[in-house]
Amino acid sequence: MFSKLVFLALIPAIFAADHAVTVGANNGLTFTPNTITAAVGDTVTFTVVSRNHSVTSTNFSGAVCPPPRGGVGPNGFDSGFLSDLDGSMPKFVYTVRDTNPHFGACMQAAGAHCRAGMTFAINPSATQTYAQFNRNAAAS
Repeated sequence: MFSKLVFLALIPAIFAADHAVTVGANNGLTFTPNTITAAVGDTVTFTVVSRNHSVTSTNFSGAVCPPPRGGVGPNGFDSGFLSDLDGSMPKFVYTVRDTNPHFGACMQAAGAHCRAGMTFAINPSATQTYAQFNRNAAAS
């Protein structure tokens, strides 16, 4: 019975996927890809490949940029600043805890990276789209 319970507890980890996101490809202000669809238990591995950036959850609308330290909302996240100036390609791993839409951006330069389009979405929806979020960020 105990081994059956252990196996059932491991099922999400066995089937979990890792979604790779490159931060700052080609020295740009980008997350690549900028949207992913993830299930509970999946991980998102953000790898910074240029400059100094953060991976921080933020609001869908209103005060989008800069994202606040610590991130926004339940299951929010904040990597803090991660620098690739030394070529170390630091990583930040986020474990998905729900399938709600989560929006994120870089908080560097008092929100200038965010307003310039350094944004991404996990599980955007038909009513909370990535395109609208990106427009909201540019206008904030």
